[in-house]
This record gives sequence, C-alpha cells and structure tokens, in this order.
Amino acid sequence: MFIFLSRYNSGAKIINLSIKPHIKVLIIINFCVIVDSRHLFMHLSLQNLFILFCISPSLHYLCNGRNIGLNMRQHKTLTLILATAMLTGWTACEKEKFDQDIYNQYVDYEFMIDNMDRTHDWKLTKSDEVTVLTSGYVLEVQVLTDNIYTSNTAEVAAQGVCYDNKATLGYSIPISQEQLYLGVIGMDGSYMGVVPFKYGTKTIDLTTSTFEQGSQITNPTAQTFTYLFEDNFPEPGDFDYNDLVLRVSKDYDNVSYNIYLTVKVEAVGTAKQIAAAIHLGGIQYDDITQVELVSNEKLDEGYPLPRNFINSNELLLRGRNGEAVLNLFEDAHWSLLKNRDDNGSIMRMRLNTSRDETEGFTAKANPQSVTYLISFKSREKARSLTFDNIDPFVLEEYNGSIWEIHTYYYKFNDVLKNIFRGNASLYDNHISWCVTVPQSDFRYPVEGMSIGTYNSETEGVYGPYDGFAYWIQNHISNTDWYKHPTRPQLLY
Repeated sequence: MFIFLSRYNSGAKIINLSIKPHIKVLIIINFCVIVDSRHLFMHLSLQNLFILFCISPSLHYLCNGRNIGLNMRQHKTLTLILATAMLTGWTACEKEKFDQDIYNQYVDYEFMIDNMDRTHDWKLTKSDEVTVLTSGYVLEVQVLTDNIYTSNTAEVAAQGVCYDNKATLGYSIPISQEQLYLGVIGMDGSYMGVVPFKYGTKTIDLTTSTFEQGSQITNPTAQTFTYLFEDNFPEPGDFDYNDLVLRVSKDYDNVSYNIYLTVKVEAVGTAKQIAAAIHLGGIQYDDITQVELVSNEKLDEGYPLPRNFINSNELLLRGRNGEAVLNLFEDAHWSLLKNRDDNGSIMRMRLNTSRDETEGFTAKANPQSVTYLISFKSREKARSLTFDNIDPFVLEEYNGSIWEIHTYYYKFNDVLKNIFRGNASLYDNHISWCVTVPQSDFRYPVEGMSIGTYNSETEGVYGPYDGFAYWIQNHISNTDWYKHPTRPQLLY
C-alpha cells in the first residue's frame, strides 16, 4: 500500500504485514480529508501512527525479502513509505502537508532508468524558420525532409504560398537531422525542382539558386509525429508508453489560411476510460474561423454514455486561457472499438498492445482516423502552427478529479481543467508521461514492457530501445534512438 498515493479520502486503514513468523509490523493509520484533495500528500494526514517492531528497529533486517517476496526495489519503496508516514505522521487534519522531496524520490525510484539527466527536456525535435525570396514564377515553396527525386520517404515539414515574392516557413524536424530540401512549385502546380539547404539557414534566394531535378518524382507525404502516453499521472506506471498511441499528421492546401490535422488512434493500452484533445499552443480560440471534418465521422460518434471529461460535442473548444483546443474523443476505447458488453458498459480491453490474443482483456482493432480542417483568420497564425505547439493531451480521472497529461513542454498547463491551482511546480520531477517521436511508423512496446530500462546496481540495459535509456541519461546523446530498436520482439 502506497500511503501517499492512496485513493481513499477518509476512513481508517490497518496494515498487518507478516514479515517473519515471529515478527510483525503493525501500522494503524488514521486518514482525514483536507480541503484540496486533488494534490498528492495534501489529501492525506496521518493523525496516529503506531509502528510496533517486536524484535529489531532495522527495517531492512525486518523485511526479509525472501520471506515476503520483496526485492531491493520494494525494500526501498517500503522505506520510502514509512519515511513518508514519519514525516507527515503528527500533522493536524486542517493543515495541508505535501512533501515534494518524498514524492520526487518515489517517482524517481519507480522510473525505470537510473541516473537520469536532470536537464532533460524530452525533446527529439528542433525548430527554425527560413525566408524564401522568389520571383513571379513561383507559386509555393515547401520545406522537405528528403529529396523527392531520390527518396520515397520525404515529408512536408512546412509549406507556404509566396506573397510579394517572399515566403517565411516555420518548421520542426528531428534533432538528429541537418540536411533539408526546399521544394519549389511553379504557377502550374508542378515541381520545378528542389534546393538543398542545411538546418539553420535563414534565407534562400531562388533567383540565384540552382535547382536539382530528376526524371521521377515521389510526392512527399504529410509530416507525422507519434505521441505515446502513460495514463496514470501523477503516479508512476509501467512506462510502456502505450496506454494511448496517437499519430498526428499536418498538411496544407493552396489556401494559405488552412491547415489539415489528421489524427489516428493506433492503440489503447489502458483498462480505464480516458479522453483526449489537442491543445494548439499559442493559438487563440478567436484566431480560428472554424473547424470542420473533411473525412470520416467524429472519433467518438454515437458515444452512448454521459460525457464526463469533455462536456461538449463541439470540434473546437475554448481553453481556460482562451487558447484553441480540438476535441478528439470522450472515450478512447469507444473511438477505437465501438463495443459494449451485455450490461451496456463499454468494454475496456487493451487494444493493439499485445501480440498474444489469448491474453485476457486484449484484442486487436483497426486504427481509426479523422481529419480536421482548421481555417485561420490570418496567414501568420496558420503558418505559426508547427509540431512545437501541437500538444495532444489525455484527460483521466485520478483521486476524484480530472487530470491532464500533456507533452513535456506543456506538462503543467491547465488547458481545460484547473487541477494544479498554482501548485504545478510541486510535480516538477523531470519525468514525462508522454513521449513525442518524430516518426510516422514508430513501433511502440507491447503491454507491460518498459520502453527502455537501466539499473545502476547491475549496470544492465534492457527493453526494446536501449538507446532510449542512454538518451534519458544524457539528453544530447542517442537522439535518434527511435530508429534503432534493439529487441524488436518486444515491440507491437
């Protein structure tokens, strides 16, 4: 039992741990409710704590791992629990108590990688903008991730119409990438050629540039990122990052005020209800004229139950600070597999996370996608939308309240719900419950398999991506780990 993460708001708990046949630890804990029950440690006060050690005061002596099935990690966790109890043991009910150090120690210890880089920002991308100078024969320009004449994997990282013989394009690309290509589209809508350039180039003058061409063109696809979520923030989980897997693509049309966002639900590895939306960072609700669907129906079309997480059926929502939010779905399971049991409840199986279909509560389902057409009021706002400010997030219930799980940069944003109430910094433990991978076909871990692990005691690395562990330990190394799975048998 994790004392400081208890979901009980009131009542008494008695823990009777049989450590050895002749040794027992008895902990009697009185719980009481504190005004703000949303925050860990704040909803719990221990008025009475009695720990009776019948033989030895040494916790590690008492807790013989061989007899009670504890390993060293569990020993340390139990120590942490008792330490938390000691620290908060004699506080009054009306006095809020939050020990940030204990919380951070707990989360750090449960995190699967030791020796984490404390300056880590969880970014696998970098961003810049380039200004293109043209003459009257150019209609549009694109930032391409590869050469469309020699590669079939090029993506459009940015695109814009040339106005007054100029276009400025903002883009996001993988940190490990340096080489880019400028796609030049003529007035007839066909490619005139590409111009190679390096990341960091600020200006390209097409009137003096040499175009590269070829005999065959493979049309580029929309740039696509994969977003991987853990569902139990602020508690640590198994860090397989498959509780929700989304793929988001950004595309353009010839009207420079319009952006297309396609959202594909790839997997749902949680057994509880979660909702999702996309926060458009820096884009206000009033910056957008309208949002409409251009393919398929809403992901949660026909949802049969009352809405609890997102209390609106509108595609465009106004966030608490006036920012624009796209409404994805109220229920991830329903969005992927519209299935109900005999009692009318939505079946909460883990979908597309297990290779073994005989495992309980697992199933395969066809990924579902929908495309949003976002019409902006200004060209500048439309072009300011890059993957840097596309922030998909999950809404989940925890401790009787609704929490949001964001990408790391937006981790502490209360977009739809006011959960932090000015206390967001208390949860600043440098760990993210969402990983953003700049790859369209990223293979995620199977259920229960951490994405990568490192144990400092054994110096052992394990998991489907060894490079992930090394990246967590040093954020400037192994920034392309997602391209190099080390144990593909552990991936879905």
